Amino acid sequence: MSGQMPEVVPSLKPLGRLDGPARLRLSINLPLHDQGALSNLIQQIYDPAHPLYHHYLTPDEFDARFGPSEADYQAVIAWATRSGFTITDRHHNRMILGVNASVTDIERALRVTMRTYAHPTERRTFFAPDAEPSLDMSLPILNIGGLDNFARPHPANLRRAPLKVSAKATALNIGSGPNGNLAGMDYRAAYAPGVSLTGTGQKVGLLEFDGYFPGDITTYESQVGVADVPLDVILLDEFDGEPGEADGEVALDIEMAISMAPGLSSMVLFEAGPEGVPTDVLDAMSTNADIKQLSCSWFFGPITTGTRTKMEDYFMTFAVQGQSFFVASGDLGADTNGVAISPPGDDPNVTLVGGTVLATAGPGSAWMSETVWNSQEGPGYDESSGGVSTSYPIPSWQTGVSMTANNGSKAKRNCPDVAMSADNMFIVADDGQFETTGGTSCSSPLWAGFMALVNQQAVALGQPAVGFLNPALYHIGTNSAYTACFDDITIGNNTNTTSSIHWLAVPGYDLCTGWGSPSGGSLIIALTQPDGFQITPGRGAVANGPAGGPFTILTQTFSLTNTGNAALNWSLGATPVWLNVSGTNGTLAAGGGGSSVSLSLNAAANLLPVGVYMAELWFTNVSSGLTQLRQFTVQVGQDLVLDGGFEAADFCYWILSGDSSIYTNNFTDFSYDPYGLDYPAYQGTNFAALGQVSDLAYLSQSLPTQPGQLYLLSFWLENNTGATPNQFLVQWSTNSFSANAIYDQTDLGTFDWKNLEFVVAASSNITTLQFGARNDNDFFGLDNVSVLAVMPPTIQTAAAVNGTLQLTFSAVPGAEYQLQYTTNLAQGSWTDLGNIIPATSNPMPGSAAMGLDSQRFYRVRLLPQ
Repeated sequence: MSGQMPEVVPSLKPLGRLDGPARLRLSINLPLHDQGALSNLIQQIYDPAHPLYHHYLTPDEFDARFGPSEADYQAVIAWATRSGFTITDRHHNRMILGVNASVTDIERALRVTMRTYAHPTERRTFFAPDAEPSLDMSLPILNIGGLDNFARPHPANLRRAPLKVSAKATALNIGSGPNGNLAGMDYRAAYAPGVSLTGTGQKVGLLEFDGYFPGDITTYESQVGVADVPLDVILLDEFDGEPGEADGEVALDIEMAISMAPGLSSMVLFEAGPEGVPTDVLDAMSTNADIKQLSCSWFFGPITTGTRTKMEDYFMTFAVQGQSFFVASGDLGADTNGVAISPPGDDPNVTLVGGTVLATAGPGSAWMSETVWNSQEGPGYDESSGGVSTSYPIPSWQTGVSMTANNGSKAKRNCPDVAMSADNMFIVADDGQFETTGGTSCSSPLWAGFMALVNQQAVALGQPAVGFLNPALYHIGTNSAYTACFDDITIGNNTNTTSSIHWLAVPGYDLCTGWGSPSGGSLIIALTQPDGFQITPGRGAVANGPAGGPFTILTQTFSLTNTGNAALNWSLGATPVWLNVSGTNGTLAAGGGGSSVSLSLNAAANLLPVGVYMAELWFTNVSSGLTQLRQFTVQVGQDLVLDGGFEAADFCYWILSGDSSIYTNNFTDFSYDPYGLDYPAYQGTNFAALGQVSDLAYLSQSLPTQPGQLYLLSFWLENNTGATPNQFLVQWSTNSFSANAIYDQTDLGTFDWKNLEFVVAASSNITTLQFGARNDNDFFGLDNVSVLAVMPPTIQTAAAVNGTLQLTFSAVPGAEYQLQYTTNLAQGSWTDLGNIIPATSNPMPGSAAMGLDSQRFYRVRLLPQ
């Protein structure tokens, strides 16, 4: 029997031998019949042109056609009994036989010696056979689970920390959870806006290797305002369900899925303990075929080839039975050698989910942008995993994807397939603890919840479940519906310190986030009731500006296309008074007929007070009755900087670049105090500690700006020791390679937190704010970075009183203005009168002494400095 022994065993020196009377729990796995026919059937079931399209098998039908025969099962039972094994579990599908046996009996029956070894990468010992097992007769046995404990299942999630909320903290302001973290209905607002589906009648199944505290789930539901979803637990491998060290992973999975699908009829947890056998859990999931969406946020570790083969059997079973299986891609960043794509991640019959950093227009508000999840902080591995499988060839549905720009493989399976939010997520775990978390462990159950919405719609239409998702996803990704159904993540990478190749986000499919994240109801329609009425792009615009305008985006145009075989009529619902539309209805000819609708902000938008305003634009295919939502959002007087207070505890919204050798130095670039020096942030818990040695490291963020608009840049800076050499640089430019330096100081002395403010002007739609820092012996502290659009100063009154010029003008408190005058009313040269720093809000009275000549005319102006 090949493939039963961990590959590392022959290179290790045994520590000892397992005691003969000790007993082990084994899972004897039998192979499926006719694998070739099974593979062909999967191709047929997911080919829309085939008569068997979406004609799934029930578990009984699958067992009868492909499962082990009763004769095979009885032969294995007879052998196990003769070998002295105690039969503990007989499975209806005959794919597994559970036994309990002494080490002595195992050694005799399998002709091995069970030895112990020092684990090469973990601080523990493990047991394993010293050779591949062999049998004294021909038996239909594919794999024996539990014969070693070299690989233990472990959560894919690597990021969890207690949520620290300070009264002075600058909240993230992206979600409705504590400290502005994403929580509850925020995920629906971002990924399923306007969708009334809640997962009613659907179940989500979660693969787990630990238990959870029930009170954590009810606390989360109460805290974030989602309905109570019934939880059913199926205990496996003699696990008692008591929560252990990884309970946070289980709580996270539950809370993410119910946030996306709060109307689920139930959540089913398949729980084996920390010593559980993965194939036992997969077997239980396959026998519960009424659960159409399954999620796994665990890695199975470096499993044997026998276990991998059996694992593949179950994924094919899911596909034939119409079950979707989502797997977290992991948090180890770019992979070039297969290590980061731990089983079951690279299997071609699962949907692998990468991670993003989601930015919204505010709590419970519209999707604004997404980038690849990459903390970019220190030497850790907090990046969305992706890469090329070394185990599996490229599947048929991936062959039509161009791999030129993304550097993917044309011969091997590329990972991941899709993505969702993976940072700044609020959960309740560890028996009542409020925590902030991240990682692709969040993304996979979110997709399972989204799939429950899809399958609820399928049921309402009298259709079968969508099943294995990848064939449909890749079909959508390679045709005209892509931009309407997905948010294409094109910014970021999943670099790490162990790989020489770093995958980059590119337009279309990439090895960071796959096709991207769902853009809402359009994907649900495409998966369940393809409609000829296509609206691109899949998202509306987000405009930003000061009260009174102008705004970064004034217009947006939607392209309307009819790809169907019959003409269709469309209509657009009501719009707010601050938004003009070019048309509200029309007819599109069949087979590619097109039109467009332009939206534009009008004068009423300039009257909106500070706040966030969202127009919901409902486009209806009058001929079919289907509606699709697009949103146009206006942020009035909102900060352009994402996480300027660094309360996310990483640089997820920032781009950090510097010398990789900084990881070996005492101080480097972090978004918190990593060395326990107890340097307090200016506000809140975290701040950016910038201290690269010998050269500048750069921290930057690209901001949406309006050409010609003035902005107030404000931040707080500290230098604790004044040790030299040091340098701090601030740049504001449309091109980071030729950035405009607005502050550049070297060898700064010691100072506590101080506020620096600059009024800057934008010359492009995108402006890069960049900080450069070098501090060879300590670090600079940076906190509370903000950029706010401001109106130019407007002189409201001007008078000459006793030889003094007195003015009132609109101003930004704290900003500095320069007052100038000229006596040449045509053009003339300007003379400085001095600078004014208002301390109060508009209007600001100001005055300047000047020798006034009553026989002359004067022209004065104020300039922001």
